[in-house]
Amino acid sequence: MITNEEKLSAFLDGELSDEESRQIEAALTDDPRLQEQLEALMAVDAAVKDEFAAMLEEPVPLNLAASVQNATLGSVANDVVPPSRRPWMSMAAAVALLAVGGTVGYVVGTTPSAEVVVAASWLDDIADYHRVYSGQKRHLVEVGAEDPDHIQTWLTASIGADVRIPDLSTQGLRFQGARLLVAAGKPVSQLMYTDGDGRVVALCQIQTQTPRDGRVESVIGGFELVSWGGEASNFVVIGDQDRGDLTAIAQAAAEQV
Repeated sequence: MITNEEKLSAFLDGELSDEESRQIEAALTDDPRLQEQLEALMAVDAAVKDEFAAMLEEPVPLNLAASVQNATLGSVANDVVPPSRRPWMSMAAAVALLAVGGTVGYVVGTTPSAEVVVAASWLDDIADYHRVYSGQKRHLVEVGAEDPDHIQTWLTASIGADVRIPDLSTQGLRFQGARLLVAAGKPVSQLMYTDGDGRVVALCQIQTQTPRDGRVESVIGGFELVSWGGEASNFVVIGDQDRGDLTAIAQAAAEQV
């Protein structure tokens, strides 16, 4: 018999069928204790990824890094989850390969001036959160849209960067409120919007000393994400993969944040 924790873990990893996922989402709406279990698992998942990120900050000898870069990793024949569904597992594999002499890292290039790249991915965490919260109705947000001044003050203090609430009504979106998340071990603001069909679009912001240069579009776990950098922050807009308007929404948000 599969326990709730095993089911929730499979739900987070995208290993359940569509029907099983719908059952979990319905149960989360009606069971606060189950939602607490899920949030605890998400916190553990974020902590594990943060540990990997910290390990990756340590440099290793260039010849070892070059060997890892050129190595071909085989696939597991009985792995039922596509590798793209579990990107953090690739990070774990890299860490395992580089765990020699107590130091680990990932070095790009083959010269002594090679740049050390920190591979922590906050977007994977955002996709996990969106999978859970976009299906919520009554508990979609922590603080409702009726208190925007409090939301901005609260989230600005929490993430350490100026948080503003864009007006996306010209994109057909209505602001519903906000949540505070944790991604890659750091606090993240999440502003929640819904369209006329009730579908959820979120704008998330994380403080950083190295904002992303340019705009990047990606797909993670069935969701489309458009991310970019601003002053002391990175941002991402996330919504259903079939929307087709996330780039325009991101552009409208970027002009206001």
